[in-house]
Formats: sequence, C-alpha cells, structure tokens
Amino acid sequence: MKQQRAGLGFNLALASVAAATTWIVLLSWRAFTMEPEATVPLLYTAAIIALVGGTARWLHVPTALGLLLTAAVAGACVLGWVTGSAVPSPSVLADYATRVGEALDSTRKFRAPVPVEAASISPLLITAGAAVVVTVDTLAGGLRRIPLAGLLLLAVYCVPVSITGVGLTWPAFVALAIGFLAMLHLVHLDRVTRWGRGVDSGGSDRAGLTVRTGAVVGAAIKIGALATALALALPLALPTYEVTLFDGPGPGKREIQVADPLVDLRRDLARGEDIPLLQVTTPHRDPSYLRIAVLTRFNGNTWTPGDRDIPDDQVASGPMPPLVGVTSASPRQEWPYRVEVNEDFESRWLPTTAQVSSMTVEGDWRYDLSTMDFMTSDPEATTAGLDYSFTGVGVEPDAELLDEAASGISFIDSSFFEIPSGIAPEVGSLAAEVTQDQTTRFRKAQALQQWFREDGGFEYSTANIEEVSEGTLTEFLDERVGYCEQFAASMAIMARVIGIPARVAVGFLRPDSVGPDTYEFSSHDLHAWPELFFPGAGWVRFEPTPGARAASVPAYTSADLAPNPTATPSARNTPSTDARSRQLRDPETTAIADEASTFPWVRLLVAVGTLALLLVGVLAPTLVRRRRRERRLRGDLEELWRELRDHVTDLGHEWPADRSPRRTGAWVSTHFGAPAEGSSRSERPRTGPDQDRDAVRALDRFVEQLERARYSRSGGSVAIEQAAEDVLVIEAALDHGVGPRVRRRARWLPRSLRHVASRPARAGGSDREVSTRTGSTETETTEAVRG
Repeated sequence: MKQQRAGLGFNLALASVAAATTWIVLLSWRAFTMEPEATVPLLYTAAIIALVGGTARWLHVPTALGLLLTAAVAGACVLGWVTGSAVPSPSVLADYATRVGEALDSTRKFRAPVPVEAASISPLLITAGAAVVVTVDTLAGGLRRIPLAGLLLLAVYCVPVSITGVGLTWPAFVALAIGFLAMLHLVHLDRVTRWGRGVDSGGSDRAGLTVRTGAVVGAAIKIGALATALALALPLALPTYEVTLFDGPGPGKREIQVADPLVDLRRDLARGEDIPLLQVTTPHRDPSYLRIAVLTRFNGNTWTPGDRDIPDDQVASGPMPPLVGVTSASPRQEWPYRVEVNEDFESRWLPTTAQVSSMTVEGDWRYDLSTMDFMTSDPEATTAGLDYSFTGVGVEPDAELLDEAASGISFIDSSFFEIPSGIAPEVGSLAAEVTQDQTTRFRKAQALQQWFREDGGFEYSTANIEEVSEGTLTEFLDERVGYCEQFAASMAIMARVIGIPARVAVGFLRPDSVGPDTYEFSSHDLHAWPELFFPGAGWVRFEPTPGARAASVPAYTSADLAPNPTATPSARNTPSTDARSRQLRDPETTAIADEASTFPWVRLLVAVGTLALLLVGVLAPTLVRRRRRERRLRGDLEELWRELRDHVTDLGHEWPADRSPRRTGAWVSTHFGAPAEGSSRSERPRTGPDQDRDAVRALDRFVEQLERARYSRSGGSVAIEQAAEDVLVIEAALDHGVGPRVRRRARWLPRSLRHVASRPARAGGSDREVSTRTGSTETETTEAVRG
C-alpha cells in the first residue's frame, strides 16, 4: 500500500476548522467578564496559529518542532495584544507579568462576571485562550487525535458553565457541533483517501472508496452526535463548586424585596422619646450623615427603595466596588468605623457612610451596586445587637468642577430621571420658576436648596408628622411647613423635573460625642436628605431642610461661583499652535515592503504569499479607517461631524446618536484628557472638560458652526479649515483621555468600520424639534411633566 501526502489545502482547512471551533468554545469565557475584550484578539491569534500550524505540517515539520513554532507565534501574539509589543524584551515581559498579576487579583476579588471597573482580566483570558488554541491545533492537526481535542474543548466549555451557569447560545453551540463533526470527517476522509491499492490504468476503485468513505462519514456523524449530547448534558451534571478564582462580589440571581423605611422614620420622629440606637467609634471628627437606606423610586405619592434584584453573591465582605461616578482625580480621605448597634434598633439595613471601600460584618448582608446601601436577605435578621466595621470614604467635591459637570444621562440608569405621569403640573412650573436665572445643573441645584432653606419661606416642624399621608407633595409646597422627609423628597423630585438625576437617602444627622473618638446616634437624629448625581463627583449630598433642623449645608453647595457664563464666539480663544501642529501630523504608518524573491521552492513562495495576505488582512481595517478619515477632513461640516463620531466610537465610547449637537458636544467633553507630560502614560487618565480647555473651546466653535449650518435659515458662513483644525484638537483630547492600550486597539481594530452611518440632521422637522427640546433643560422636562 502507498501513502499519499496531504496537500496544503487540506492542512490549512483542518487547521482552520480546528481554530474556528476552538474560538467558538472560547466564546463561553465571555461569562467571566462584563467587558469581553479578549474575543477579537483570540480570533486573530487563532487565525495566525492555524496558518502557521497548517503550513508547517505541509512542509513536514516534525510535530514537536511544530508545537514549539506555534507556541512561539502564540506567545508573540499574546505579548502584542497585552502589552502592545510582540518582542519579548525584559521591560515587555515585566509589563506582561504585571498585567496578568492584576488580572489574577480581579479574579480573586470579584465573582464572574468581573465588572468593568476592576482591572481587566483580558490578559489572563488571552493567555489561556492562546494555549488552548495551540493545544487543539497540535492534537487535531499534528497528531490527528480529534477525540482528545474534543475532550479538551469539552473541558474548556464546562469551566464557565459550572462556575457561572452561563453557556453558549444555541447558534454558537450548533456551530461548535458542526466544527467538531467537520474535524472528524476531514481526518477520517484523509486516512481513507491516502491509503489503499494502487490503481492501474484499466480501472479504478471508486466503489470501494465510496463504501469506505460513506462508512467513515456515518461513523463520524454518530460519534459527533454522541459528543454533542455529552457536551449538553455534562456541564449540567457537574456540581457547582467553590474555587479561588472569581470568588468576590459579582452579579447573580436572587430577588430580595425591601420595605419602605420612611414609615419607620415618621414613627420614630413622632414618638417623642429620644432612644439611643448605636455607637460609632472613628477618628473622623465629623461622622455626620450616617446613611441607612437609599430611596430610588417615586410613585407620585412617596419615595420607596423599589423592588431590588440583589445577587446572593454580592456579599458585604472585604473590598467593595469602586465609588460610583467618582473620578480617580477627586480628593478623598478614608477613616475606619466600628459600629455597635443597640438591641433597641432593629433594621434590615446597615448604617454606613455614603461611600464605603471595605466592609466586615457577620451574617447574610449584601450590597446593591446601583445604590451601595447594605441590606440582609434573611427575613429573621436585623441589626439589633450587631457589631461590624467598615472603611468610610470622604469625598469633598469642588464646586467649580460640579458647575462644569456634564449631564449624568450617559453615566447612570435612566430610572434616576423618571418622573411619574400623575405628578401635578404645578411642581414642574415651580421648579422652572425657582431655577430660571441659573444656567447650569449645579447652580439650579444650589438654587433649589437655597429656596427650601431660606428664600421660599419654609418652616421646619414635626407637629403634624402623624397626619402626613400619601399625595401631600403639593400641599407641602403650598403650606410650606413640614419635616426633613418632605424637604428631601420635594427637592429630589424637583431636581428630576429640571433634568438632574436624584434620589432620597434616609439615615442619621449628627451624633453626640460620648467619649474619645466615640459618638452616639439616637432616634432624634434620624433624618432624610436628597442626593444628586454629577459625573466626576458621583452622588452628591444636598441639605434643603431649614436651619432649625440642619444647621449647616455642605460647603460646596454654598460656594460662591463666577457669574453665570455668557460666553460668545468672540470671547473664545483659538487652540494653541503647538496643539494644532501636533494634530495635523499624520498618524504613524506601517509600510509593507514588497519583496521580490527568487526562491526556487514553490512551497515557500506559497507560504510567504499566504502570510502576506494575512498581514494585509490585519492591516486592512486601519488602512480603510485612515483613508476614510483623510477624506472626511477635506469634506464639509457633516463629514467632519461623522469623523468625530467615528473617532469616539473607535476609542470604545458609545456615540449618543439621539441627542442634539449641543448635548452631544457636552457629552464628548467629559472624555477629554490632558496631554501626558514626558513619557508618562496612564492606562486610566483623568477625564473631563477641565483637562483640556483648548479642546473645549474648539468643540464649542465646531458645534456652533454645525448648528448654524443645520438650523439657521441662511446656513451662516462656514470656516471649514478652522472646523477641520478644531476636530483634530478635539480628537487629540479624546486620545489623551484613554490609555495606550485603548489607543492601539482604536488604531488596529477600529470599531467604527462596523458602524452604520446615519443620515445627517436636516433643519426643520424632527431635528428642529430636537433643538428646541434640548435648548433648555427646564423647558424640556417641564413640558414632559405637563404632558
């Protein structure tokens, strides 16, 4: 018998099927993280390994040497994706080790899926995924052991299913089964066609070949069907077990219904007797405003915590998630707290500071990611007699930064903007009237606080607490006599009416000092206050209750600010020449040298050609994106606007397509970063409009020109060259707002190529309506209330 040699096409086909099947299995690893950045790098890595492995086997490279070759190529790919450099220099290897170490720390601190705020686990997933691809390529292509490769793929698939309970979608699982069957068919068909009797010129053995290959195909289908059924059943049969990875807080499935704490607040304030409830030991000199619960839902009559879905693995133990909405640039200070709760105080919420970085408590206590208050799921458990400790974080926002903060609509859930349809129109009218002279959200919030405390003629009184009933919002605003809950609830809903995310917090106001670093809270200290959201500062406390109850307000809420901005185009400065010249330079290019080769070996020519095609495929996205960008920079204002949209998309941000240019521009400025000094480049730079004032001015000029071109009857004069220069300055500020890894990904894998271009806005019609709606925040929301 004579053995025929498999050709290049077969080797590449088998390697490609193995790589594709492996990549489909690795899609199940997306359950490990909320930001599955590893998917695309693993796809490219699998394609490169398939090309190298298939070509090596066609060239009869020994299997062991082929394994070393594909492992080396995979290692270079992993280094390139993780660090940006495929050359294993000492600095690159050190950077790689650091990133993998941070990823391992995230798997220990958080349960799957790891949140986006944590250090990315993509380096770990890319490394492990590349190792799986190399192993499957060797088993399937080099050793032709498809069952062993199938067992490995089954094990890889079982890991996320057994830990998270989340597997592949049905389409992906069908594709996985087809890939496994294809590998079986290819290998066994090759064995049959390469072995057999020599065929003379007078006849053929087609019948025998047909019988043998038909039997092989039937056997392959049976084996594949059995393996597919096993893959479906085995993960479900595996017990869920405790592992050291992904063992921190993370999403899960278990619903907890919580009651309304305002009922207890009214009862305790009306009781009259001052009952000691808890003692706090802390070096913090002013442990005021200890929060118990957060009320997020207003049903038209009262504020409630709502029905919350609290995962059973969001355990209130150890490090807590990062502060919601607070930038790393915000100054902060931490203090340890130890709390001893009296037997008289029975609560299903843990009193804590508004910001907490770590928690130590016994029992089944959990936290809500959206509100960061702490509650128990045990219906029998309360705080009575409980001792616990936590680390509180104090953040003192800067009033000027709050005044420049963008809208929070892109940063938090839309439920914090919700206004019930049945609310009285007078509430919206009153909110608009009180804040009509203010131009920013923060100044409007200051105006509301000042109106409740002093200017509106309100009086604090607990005389009629027991008579407070549902639907008394308008009565309170008319009579202007009430207690803390009514002040907090009214300011929160009026803040939502004028477009500021708001909620109500219930807790303790100020304690009495009873010893060194020891303070006591009593029932008379129970209090309520509103929290408003400003990007960069997070949820910010305000104090609308008059001074008879709350003697002082947070310093930032009473700070004197510059007069309301009335900037005009003539007052804006042009970007610096240096910044403009930096941006006018073309991005780095990567040249592809055409090598005229005279190698006599046809196989090597084919291999080099294949590698060149692959390289072109890798470079194609960045070349297409660059060509599109150069064309748009020579185009009109709408072309420049689309270029800005695509640049934002490439950097990983979601473009707010449903907003006016003015609101979109305000949102874009929140992603501005400052130019790095020297060689300093942070993976998480500070962002915000204050980081690059030149870019903010450039953005204002560009948006103003665009709005005139879209909405004015004459269209206005257009300085297109200035607009193009402004776009370059804006894009530079956006680049400075992300880390080097994100910039590399934007260059080589631009997301905008998948973006479906939308039609530019037209003056009049729906676009004119959008301009009217967004031109004044208070007008938009007030009309929504009235309608």
